[in-house]
Amino acid sequence: MEKRIPYLDFLRCLAICLVVVLHSIASTLVSPDCYQCSTWYLCMLIDPFDRTGVPLFFMISGYLLLSRPGTEQFRPFYRHNIPKLVVPLAAWNLIYYSVEAGCGKHPMDPHDLLNKFLNQGVSYHMWFIYTLMGIYLLCPFLKRIADHCTTRQLAVLLGIILFPTTLRPILNQTLPVYIYLFGPMVEGLVGYFLLGYILGREKFQKKVRILIYLGGIAGYAACLLGNLAQASPEGISLPMNGGYMLNHYLLAAGLFVFFRTCFETHANRLEKWSGPLAKASALTFGVYWVHVLILNVLTALFHWEGSLFPLLVLQTSLTLLLSFLFSAMISAIPILHSILAQRQFG
Repeated sequence: MEKRIPYLDFLRCLAICLVVVLHSIASTLVSPDCYQCSTWYLCMLIDPFDRTGVPLFFMISGYLLLSRPGTEQFRPFYRHNIPKLVVPLAAWNLIYYSVEAGCGKHPMDPHDLLNKFLNQGVSYHMWFIYTLMGIYLLCPFLKRIADHCTTRQLAVLLGIILFPTTLRPILNQTLPVYIYLFGPMVEGLVGYFLLGYILGREKFQKKVRILIYLGGIAGYAACLLGNLAQASPEGISLPMNGGYMLNHYLLAAGLFVFFRTCFETHANRLEKWSGPLAKASALTFGVYWVHVLILNVLTALFHWEGSLFPLLVLQTSLTLLLSFLFSAMISAIPILHSILAQRQFG
């Protein structure tokens, strides 16, 4: 059994909380009816952090998988890891589709279910698992690259990956000429995978950490101010929230390095939390699968006439609590655990 890494366990728990908060406040963020109310501004302040939840999951997986010696053996790697994504993916697609059919949204149609299963899934949050599965297919080859490259060379590779999806759009908005040059060679989100490996393996001096933190602050400010500048009573587009945006890379990197440094600096003081963190971390995959279903049920049940803020707090808190309870229950039943949540992120 692999040795636990407390800061990664913490980051998993933080990431799943950020994802749940994101999905809980999403409708408020984009609603013109909520524009400029106090709760909307609060959601906008939280939103840049929420957007780092999925990047942190990618980064955790990237560090762990690219650090393991066995990852380069592609057949054993595929045989061990791909079923742990595909089996829950098939099961949860069936569960979400059956719930929708039971609510009268559509009839039970096996052909329609298969079509959705092969096209990013029944529920909106499943795209992440499909993308992760694609990155897993690349992982043995990325591992071979990582093992034979210096950190500087990996940083160049990261820049090459990010150029078409993340950097070129910025250049095309600021330069007087339009740049295309070449299209994406791999999915741009692979950059998070590689970034997590770089940030997890290197020991950064204080000056470098400060630069990373300043980058994170700049990323937060760019996301917040850019979204505020484009919002209006007619529509709230949130242009800085795209998954490839540089501001998300900067903020996610800042959070990753900050919490890694905190846990490594105060290892003795935080040791008592390692056990609870490990247990909670092991439940995050189940929480990711079920939280949208629970959130949908709570949204349908709650008819709130008062202030919006208490509703969002109650809805988010209950979603997190019930999702963790559900994940703990299925983890205690081996057959359910193997079908619904047989792995953790990374």
